[in-house]
Amino acid sequence: MKTPEIEFSPKLIGDLLNIIHNAILVIDEQQQIVFANSRTAKMFNTTINTLRHQNIAQLFMADDEEIMVPNIIGLIKKEQEFEGEAMLQRFDGTTFLGMIAGTFFRWKDNKEGMAFTIHDITNMKFLERSLKRSERKAFLGRLVDDISHQIRNPVTVIGGCARRLDGGDRDSPKVQAIIKEAGRLENLLDTLNNFIMMPRPNPAPVKMKQLVGLIEKRLRKIVPSMGCEFVGEYQDDIDNAILLVDQELLLTAIEAVAINACESYRANDQDKKVVFRIRYDPEHSRPCLFQIVDHGVGIPEENIEHIFAHFYSNKTTHIGMGLTFVRRIIEEQLGKIAINSVLNQGTTVSMYLIKERRREIRIARMI
Repeated sequence: MKTPEIEFSPKLIGDLLNIIHNAILVIDEQQQIVFANSRTAKMFNTTINTLRHQNIAQLFMADDEEIMVPNIIGLIKKEQEFEGEAMLQRFDGTTFLGMIAGTFFRWKDNKEGMAFTIHDITNMKFLERSLKRSERKAFLGRLVDDISHQIRNPVTVIGGCARRLDGGDRDSPKVQAIIKEAGRLENLLDTLNNFIMMPRPNPAPVKMKQLVGLIEKRLRKIVPSMGCEFVGEYQDDIDNAILLVDQELLLTAIEAVAINACESYRANDQDKKVVFRIRYDPEHSRPCLFQIVDHGVGIPEENIEHIFAHFYSNKTTHIGMGLTFVRRIIEEQLGKIAINSVLNQGTTVSMYLIKERRREIRIARMI
């Protein structure tokens, strides 16, 4: 059976170009846009009619109209094609990074024309930068690990020798200072090693009811052991919610925040409560909110911006890496962490987590 021939009329060609995901536009000899598909209009936040008869230079940043745009046009005329990146400007004034491909052609009457495709690569560039940052962090992690090994050996020897001194020498203030500082350095190196070796999250779907049970079991043991009362406050309809988290790492983060909350109280404080709250808003991009609330000494406003920094602590016996661990755990699971605190009134640590990311068509029968 002979396959029927399809007549590619201008209308059919236009319809096909309109369903292509990339922006497509054509300019004439005067560099005026004579055709733009619907994707172009959407990408530049305007209409097809508005695009027509605009000079293509209007799509570029003002700084690039004088040099970059003529260079692109000249290269297409000379090489017959061009491909490269440029910062482009929408009609509402916002910008995006575009990958532009241009081709030279001639109309039937021998007039010159050029066709362009544009793809928004802003997100792709963001991912590239994130990957480079991850590679840099991995390098720094290996570097710190090597330095840690180089420091640990002499520190261990110094501390060990000081502990083995006989008689009154061991009890002298100088020897005790050596032992104390050697122990502090060993603790610091252990903490750094744990931070470097902390596994990347392995998120899996977890039912909220199951997660709450595990968190409660752990906090009801830790909080009272530190002299505080544990209080759980949960939204009524959270049981069937499903989160995408690394359960063990999340429990570690919540435990660390709860310990901080217990330590925020003074020894003579009477009402030492640590409140654990859960709220769920399915319409939010990070719908699950975990909060740890205390009414302890609070944090001075000028110190809030430093609270997640490495080695920052207002307690002389602490290394200051607890909240650094917590932020890494939450953010590596695409979550967000925030702290609100009022001096002498208390602190609230909020951890926002994402829901199950698979599309509904994959996880539930729809028909």
